[in-house]
Amino acid sequence: MSTKCLIVSLVLLLFRTSSGQQCRALSFQRLCVTDGSNVVLENERLSMTINKAKGQITALYFNSRVDSSIKSTNLLRGGSGYYLANINVNGKSSAVGPNVGNMKITQSAEFIDLAFTNQDTSTWPINFEFHLVLQKNSSIFYYYSIHKYLKDGYTAEQLRWAIRAPANIFKYYNVDGRRAGTMPTQSDIDSAEVLQDWTYKFKDGSVYSKYQQISSNENINTVFGIYGDRIGLSLLQTHKEWLSGGPFKQDLTTHTGQMLLFHEHSGHYGTPELVPTSGWTKVYGPIGFYLNDGQSPSEMYSDAQRQLSDEEKKWPYQFVTAPEYNAQGRGSVSGVLTVDGSPNDDWVWLTLTEPNVNNPQLESATYMYSAVAGKNGDFKIPAVRPGTYKLHVIAKGVVGEYIQNNIRVQQKQNNNLGTINWKQESHGKLLWQIGVPDRNSAEFRLPAGFPSPIPNLAEYRKFGTWLSYSKAFPNDPDFTVGSSDPAKHWCYFMPMIKTPGSPAQLKLVNVTQNVQPTNWKVRFDYSGSTTGTATLTLGLAANVKAGIRALINGNEILKVNNFDGPQGDSALFRQASHGIYRQQSMTFSQSLLKAKNILEFTPPGAVSQNHFDKMVMWDFLRLEVSN
Repeated sequence: MSTKCLIVSLVLLLFRTSSGQQCRALSFQRLCVTDGSNVVLENERLSMTINKAKGQITALYFNSRVDSSIKSTNLLRGGSGYYLANINVNGKSSAVGPNVGNMKITQSAEFIDLAFTNQDTSTWPINFEFHLVLQKNSSIFYYYSIHKYLKDGYTAEQLRWAIRAPANIFKYYNVDGRRAGTMPTQSDIDSAEVLQDWTYKFKDGSVYSKYQQISSNENINTVFGIYGDRIGLSLLQTHKEWLSGGPFKQDLTTHTGQMLLFHEHSGHYGTPELVPTSGWTKVYGPIGFYLNDGQSPSEMYSDAQRQLSDEEKKWPYQFVTAPEYNAQGRGSVSGVLTVDGSPNDDWVWLTLTEPNVNNPQLESATYMYSAVAGKNGDFKIPAVRPGTYKLHVIAKGVVGEYIQNNIRVQQKQNNNLGTINWKQESHGKLLWQIGVPDRNSAEFRLPAGFPSPIPNLAEYRKFGTWLSYSKAFPNDPDFTVGSSDPAKHWCYFMPMIKTPGSPAQLKLVNVTQNVQPTNWKVRFDYSGSTTGTATLTLGLAANVKAGIRALINGNEILKVNNFDGPQGDSALFRQASHGIYRQQSMTFSQSLLKAKNILEFTPPGAVSQNHFDKMVMWDFLRLEVSN
């Protein structure tokens, strides 16, 4: 910020008016703010009215250059922009929003920052404030929040900022450029058959679920939005350092009711609750809400992608002055990552965590900084707060994880780690492998799900793939190494019983429940030594309340009743191809191998009708023998 900019900070007590530059209603002035029971924040491009008592945006206007009628249309009529927290306090669950006690205005010639502070810490025991920021001549308003520990006994299941917009204006959605179309109407939802939470079967036989619109955060930058014929509202995220669950975390984007969602934290897909401890503080965001206009939703989405690229160059945002954010004092980490001496053929993810974090998937309290290596193995992780970190590396096609401790980041400096040569995990000579290590099950066979009104939907994102399991594999998979095709002959998940799904769900596909245990087989030949050891490694892309048992030629080599970590990530039933990843290796004597071999997988114990929703999801299977 220029030293010539005059910064005015005013603490405004609730419902008390104060002086300040006054906005004339919908004048789209250069940059102004006014207050009273409501506060109006406005620049040349947009205007918003905020209810100070709740911190809710109740009106939003856009100075459109395409359609003059939009200037006088409240884009949130009947809806709002609001904060919602699903929390537990001493074991009691509740849904709360901020009860604003004061508002602080920080204003310069270039931007205005409104900070809303929650005063009701008796029902929501956390020090919480959120900010709305508007810059001069910008079509983006920014949101960020600051949470600080107050006392023990508080945990959070979900923290989110949401915009609910009118259906008569925002008829369309776009999740990722392919999943884009017309939003189901409320009348469609009201007349539909409810199949499970937020999952509806329409009269034409198609099934819609909000989980079909989740976004995988496997791209550093993410844009999604809701759109009208000439107006668009997109959510822009860059460098998601605040993210719970690491770079492979998935979460909701848009859904019926014209919802646009930013999750600071959620337990979707197995992420543990947020548990603040003494001294904890965290800044979520900033993220941007981008208003634009155009001749079509696809045109406006493309423009939002371009804008997102511009936003990345601004990170970390200099208008955030909170010391916890440390906009001006950050450093970076760079280097070259090779696997067995060469750059990896496909993606390589690098993530910096706090030193005590062993599994980024299960971390929610601290920051994590991620980047993807280039084709030559070069990488740079930017905008890292000074400190000491642990480097976690995973890569497609590579078993295991690379860890390097004591990565030091200094203020405004880059730490070049040089060339890191990751020697991938090996237990001897590879006999065979089914699937590709990538923490994803999508390369395997996907039984048919119900059609969906969402276009370009991957089969695993369709409701009810599990209900077709017994039709696709009436005798369970029987896979022969060397001749069977994983995409045809190996299902992407393994249920514990022959007919997964509740009795009511099975009726939808005319399947009679069969509670016999599943028995999967892998057949392979072997002509090597019978001395030494063999190692079977399993990569599991997800798990719901299940274990697994493995036998080689009738001899048990593995039995896991319950895996460590979350017992259910619901990835299968919430239309995803991965959840919480696990890797399991077991070593056994090569004397158990014969010329012709059968490897079997079964449930770890007795099963019943209560196992209708218990399953594991595959990533890869690999068998090696000692040299």
